[in-house]
Amino acid sequence: MTIDHTMLMASVSALIYLLLVVGVLILMRRKIDAAIDVFRSRHRLRPERGSGEPMFTGLDRLLRTTMRKPLSVTAFGVLTIVLFFTVFIASAKTIAPGPALATGAAFAGLPYLFLRVRLERLRRAGSFEGEKLVSAFLTAYLISGGNIYETIERAIQSSPHLKITAKLLSDLLIELRKTADPVRVRAATDAFAYGVGTNWASMLAYAIRTGTLKGTDMTPAIEDILSQLREARALAEARKRINGESVRMAAYLTPILYIGSVFTAIAVMGLPPGRLLYNQFFTAQGFALFTAGLFLFLLNRMLLETLTNRKLDF
Repeated sequence: MTIDHTMLMASVSALIYLLLVVGVLILMRRKIDAAIDVFRSRHRLRPERGSGEPMFTGLDRLLRTTMRKPLSVTAFGVLTIVLFFTVFIASAKTIAPGPALATGAAFAGLPYLFLRVRLERLRRAGSFEGEKLVSAFLTAYLISGGNIYETIERAIQSSPHLKITAKLLSDLLIELRKTADPVRVRAATDAFAYGVGTNWASMLAYAIRTGTLKGTDMTPAIEDILSQLREARALAEARKRINGESVRMAAYLTPILYIGSVFTAIAVMGLPPGRLLYNQFFTAQGFALFTAGLFLFLLNRMLLETLTNRKLDF
């Protein structure tokens, strides 16, 4: 059996299994949605315990914050399951069932890992908008006489250049205008704080919630947030000058080295591209090495985003 025939048969088998899994999930979609709705309804009216959030609330916030177009938790779960079974079935033809199962689970976790990386990027960018946002919010708050709804609307109109925090504030205003229920107001302000992921965002969210529900004058609290943000900005500028080179090396060196190794194998060692592709993806050692390298690279990127590129906070 030739290499091309083996690769073709493995690809066709993986496609058939993928279509089978997708078909089953499509047929059971209504039952899956119904089961999730039942699970959510059981948790909706329970008293707060810990975070007080249903199991899927965090994932729903993650999807809403990071995706340009809305994607439901159900759709994301279906895509994850499809990816798991596709990779598991394809890898089970070249490696043992145990490692194939681990490989499928690792690849199934990549979409969530990617969203977490994107979330950290958005949070970091949004955190550096904090000083301008809070300054605009304070000005609008004083002009509107403490009216939170008018304050948020004025702050959004005066800050079109703040792409991330202005959008989060706009979503918050929409939710606040829908209800005066304290639970839903808290959920809306918590979603704003989650989108930025900083202490100053949590404090601003608390000020908005308190001003909305109780009508308390929050001017001193907002002024304190602004003064602490100015101090944090000075520290962030000093930290930015210290870091830099290590992050760029870790982010770009690994892909360049991999591409360079492929080019060297083909151009220098004379390895045929078909043989290289087969050895990389259709042998146990090559596939395991590629999977481990890809997973560790993405994990490293996430850790770099989390640890090195720190948000503007205090």
